[in-house]
Amino acid sequence: MRDAHVARMLFAWLLAAGCEPSDTCKEDVRAQVIDERVELTIGGEDLEAELADEQVERERGWRHRQCDREGILLVPDERGPLAVYGCQLVLPIDVAFVRDGEVVASERLEPCPEPCSQCPLVGEGVEVDAVLEVPVGVWDLGVGVEISGVP
Repeated sequence: MRDAHVARMLFAWLLAAGCEPSDTCKEDVRAQVIDERVELTIGGEDLEAELADEQVERERGWRHRQCDREGILLVPDERGPLAVYGCQLVLPIDVAFVRDGEVVASERLEPCPEPCSQCPLVGEGVEVDAVLEVPVGVWDLGVGVEISGVP
Protein backbone atom coordinates (compact mmCIF):
# COMPACT_ATOMS: atom_id res chain seq x y z
CA MET A 1 0.00 0.00 0.00
CA ARG A 2 2.88 2.37 0.70
CA ASP A 3 4.12 1.88 -2.88
CA ALA A 4 0.71 2.93 -4.20
CA HIS A 5 0.83 6.07 -2.05
CA VAL A 6 4.32 6.94 -3.30
CA ALA A 7 3.20 6.37 -6.89
CA ARG A 8 0.20 8.68 -6.36
CA MET A 9 2.41 11.40 -4.93
CA LEU A 10 4.87 11.10 -7.83
CA PHE A 11 1.99 11.30 -10.29
CA ALA A 12 0.58 14.38 -8.53
CA TRP A 13 3.99 16.00 -8.61
CA LEU A 14 4.36 15.32 -12.32
CA LEU A 15 0.91 16.78 -12.96
CA ALA A 16 1.96 19.95 -11.22
CA ALA A 17 4.08 20.74 -14.33
CA GLY A 18 6.42 23.46 -13.29
CA CYS A 19 6.14 23.00 -9.55
CA GLU A 20 9.45 21.82 -8.18
CA PRO A 21 9.74 19.46 -5.19
CA SER A 22 8.29 20.91 -1.97
CA ASP A 23 11.70 21.89 -0.55
CA THR A 24 12.28 24.29 -3.46
CA CYS A 25 8.76 25.06 -4.70
CA LYS A 26 7.95 28.73 -4.32
CA GLU A 27 4.35 29.21 -3.22
CA ASP A 28 2.36 32.34 -4.01
CA VAL A 29 2.17 34.53 -0.89
CA ARG A 30 -1.64 34.50 -1.22
CA ALA A 31 -1.80 30.70 -0.95
CA GLN A 32 -3.29 29.22 2.22
CA VAL A 33 -1.53 26.31 3.92
CA ILE A 34 -3.48 24.69 6.76
CA ASP A 35 -1.53 23.04 9.57
CA GLU A 36 -4.40 20.96 10.97
CA ARG A 37 -4.54 17.52 9.34
CA VAL A 38 -6.91 14.58 9.24
CA GLU A 39 -6.13 10.95 8.39
CA LEU A 40 -8.53 9.57 5.78
CA THR A 41 -8.80 6.13 4.24
CA ILE A 42 -10.05 6.02 0.66
CA GLY A 43 -10.85 2.58 -0.64
CA GLY A 44 -8.25 1.05 1.70
CA GLU A 45 -5.48 3.62 0.99
CA ASP A 46 -4.42 6.31 3.48
CA LEU A 47 -4.37 10.05 2.81
CA GLU A 48 -3.32 12.80 5.18
CA ALA A 49 -5.42 15.81 4.19
CA GLU A 50 -5.47 19.39 5.36
CA LEU A 51 -8.57 20.03 7.47
CA ALA A 52 -10.52 23.15 6.48
CA ASP A 53 -13.22 23.32 9.14
CA GLU A 54 -13.41 27.11 9.52
CA GLN A 55 -15.43 29.30 7.12
CA VAL A 56 -12.41 31.31 5.94
CA GLU A 57 -10.38 28.12 5.35
CA ARG A 58 -13.20 26.59 3.29
CA GLU A 59 -13.58 29.77 1.23
CA ARG A 60 -9.86 30.09 0.46
CA GLY A 61 -9.21 26.39 -0.11
CA TRP A 62 -6.41 25.90 -2.64
CA ARG A 63 -6.63 29.34 -4.28
CA HIS A 64 -3.21 30.30 -5.70
CA ARG A 65 -1.79 27.01 -4.36
CA GLN A 66 0.51 24.82 -6.46
CA CYS A 67 2.82 23.01 -4.00
CA ASP A 68 2.24 20.18 -1.53
CA ARG A 69 -1.34 19.51 -2.61
CA GLU A 70 -2.14 16.00 -1.34
CA GLY A 71 -5.70 16.67 -0.24
CA ILE A 72 -7.88 19.19 1.52
CA LEU A 73 -11.04 18.21 3.39
CA LEU A 74 -13.66 20.94 3.63
CA VAL A 75 -15.97 20.28 6.58
CA PRO A 76 -19.10 22.45 6.97
CA ASP A 77 -20.35 23.59 10.37
CA GLU A 78 -23.26 21.17 9.96
CA ARG A 79 -24.41 18.62 7.38
CA GLY A 80 -25.82 20.30 4.32
CA PRO A 81 -24.88 21.55 0.86
CA LEU A 82 -21.33 22.84 0.38
CA ALA A 83 -20.88 24.03 -3.20
CA VAL A 84 -17.34 24.74 -4.44
CA TYR A 85 -15.78 26.48 -7.44
CA GLY A 86 -12.37 26.67 -9.11
CA CYS A 87 -11.81 30.40 -8.64
CA GLN A 88 -8.10 31.26 -8.63
CA LEU A 89 -7.00 27.60 -8.67
CA VAL A 90 -3.57 27.12 -10.22
CA LEU A 91 -4.19 23.49 -11.23
CA PRO A 92 -7.36 21.43 -11.78
CA ILE A 93 -8.72 19.26 -8.95
CA ASP A 94 -11.02 16.29 -8.44
CA VAL A 95 -13.78 16.94 -5.92
CA ALA A 96 -15.68 14.29 -3.93
CA PHE A 97 -18.86 15.12 -2.04
CA VAL A 98 -18.96 12.83 1.01
CA ARG A 99 -21.96 11.79 3.09
CA ASP A 100 -22.04 8.98 5.67
CA GLY A 101 -18.54 7.84 4.71
CA GLU A 102 -19.26 7.46 1.00
CA VAL A 103 -18.78 9.56 -2.12
CA VAL A 104 -22.27 10.64 -3.24
CA ALA A 105 -21.14 12.88 -6.13
CA SER A 106 -17.87 13.82 -7.79
CA GLU A 107 -16.70 16.50 -10.19
CA ARG A 108 -13.55 17.75 -11.87
CA LEU A 109 -12.88 21.47 -11.39
CA GLU A 110 -10.76 23.49 -13.77
CA PRO A 111 -9.08 26.74 -12.73
CA CYS A 112 -11.27 29.79 -13.21
CA PRO A 113 -9.94 33.37 -13.20
CA GLU A 114 -11.53 36.24 -11.32
CA PRO A 115 -14.15 37.52 -11.01
CA CYS A 116 -15.15 34.52 -8.91
CA SER A 117 -18.83 35.32 -9.43
CA GLN A 118 -18.37 34.12 -13.03
CA CYS A 119 -16.99 30.70 -11.99
CA PRO A 120 -19.32 27.70 -12.13
CA LEU A 121 -20.37 26.17 -8.80
CA VAL A 122 -20.46 22.38 -8.35
CA GLY A 123 -22.23 20.46 -5.64
CA GLU A 124 -25.15 22.84 -5.19
CA GLY A 125 -27.96 21.05 -3.37
CA VAL A 126 -25.85 17.97 -2.51
CA GLU A 127 -26.14 17.29 1.23
CA VAL A 128 -22.68 16.43 2.60
CA ASP A 129 -20.64 15.85 5.74
CA ALA A 130 -17.50 16.98 3.88
CA VAL A 131 -15.98 17.78 0.49
CA LEU A 132 -12.60 16.29 -0.43
CA GLU A 133 -10.39 18.02 -3.00
CA VAL A 134 -7.34 16.26 -4.48
CA PRO A 135 -5.09 16.73 -7.52
CA VAL A 136 -6.66 15.45 -10.75
CA GLY A 137 -6.31 11.75 -11.46
CA VAL A 138 -4.52 10.75 -8.27
CA TRP A 139 -7.43 9.07 -6.46
CA ASP A 140 -10.51 7.14 -7.59
CA LEU A 141 -13.30 9.27 -6.16
CA GLY A 142 -16.23 7.78 -8.04
CA VAL A 143 -19.70 7.60 -6.54
CA GLY A 144 -19.86 4.82 -3.95
CA VAL A 145 -16.17 4.90 -2.95
CA GLU A 146 -15.83 4.66 0.83
CA ILE A 147 -13.95 7.36 2.72
CA SER A 148 -13.37 6.90 6.45
CA GLY A 149 -11.93 9.32 8.97
CA VAL A 150 -14.20 12.28 8.14
CA PRO A 151 -14.71 14.19 11.41
